[in-house]
Amino acid sequence: MNIKCITVTWLAKADLSSLNSGQGSGNINELKLYSYGTKPYVSGQSLRTALFQTMDRMYEGAIKCIPEAPCGDVENCWACDLRGYLKPEEGTGGTRRWSPLKVSPALGQLPTEIVSDLLTRHSYIEKAEDKKSKDQRIAHVQLTENVYKASIVIDVVNIGRVVEPVIGSEKTKNSMEGWKEVVNIGDDERRVRIKAVLDSIFNLSGFAKQARAATSLAPQLVFATIKKTYNQRGLNVLELDDAGNAKLDLLESALYEAKTLGDEVFIGFTPGIIENEDEFKQVVGENGEEILPVVEVFNRLKAKL
Repeated sequence: MNIKCITVTWLAKADLSSLNSGQGSGNINELKLYSYGTKPYVSGQSLRTALFQTMDRMYEGAIKCIPEAPCGDVENCWACDLRGYLKPEEGTGGTRRWSPLKVSPALGQLPTEIVSDLLTRHSYIEKAEDKKSKDQRIAHVQLTENVYKASIVIDVVNIGRVVEPVIGSEKTKNSMEGWKEVVNIGDDERRVRIKAVLDSIFNLSGFAKQARAATSLAPQLVFATIKKTYNQRGLNVLELDDAGNAKLDLLESALYEAKTLGDEVFIGFTPGIIENEDEFKQVVGENGEEILPVVEVFNRLKAKL
């Protein structure tokens, strides 16, 4: 497989929601904010968790363990392969694996108003200490709507592959002599797992505190590349200004660089996500690229494997 790297950067418009909020003081669930408290974000850890929850629903039985108790079977368990793990072992300190999926936080692009929603829960079950009263709980949850930008970089070569260092003898003072491959699932199985990652990005859902909402961060505007060299360049390509306009200078720069490096580019578009839609399409066309439906971007990425 000549592909070394796949990058997927996307925008997702979320309605009024509380994605990845944390427990604040008292009974307030506070949004995670950046940019001096003006924009919300979803942590990379939350994004990864949602990705694997989505994958687990789509590919039953492929994920064989949980992060708190990893099995370490990279060859057979997609979770330990794709998510990575730290597995303590008595006497050796344990083993670990770095994930071949590099996931960014999902950054809200627009400074928007934060709404506080009052939630109440009532229970008519009698309290032990007071037989005449009923239980009542009140909580405030912060909500906001925004357009989020997220990125995932797939290290194609290291999916389903484990290497270990070869250490020399005492005569060479325990010097490192190279690397040996101890697990390699092969290209056919590697393609299956990469397609599963792409499917999970396309169907991304399952964020915390969403029982009362149908909010997801599934891609609505996508900039994806296939690279012959691993790098994480161009992940800022879909940044928006505070008015919701795509930064066309970043787009032009990313398209020029991709063309220079020989990367393949796939751009998926959904109306209503950015304000300067016509200008965005014009820049893409002037650089010789095609605007596709989002689903077609993922179909073409999978077809290239």
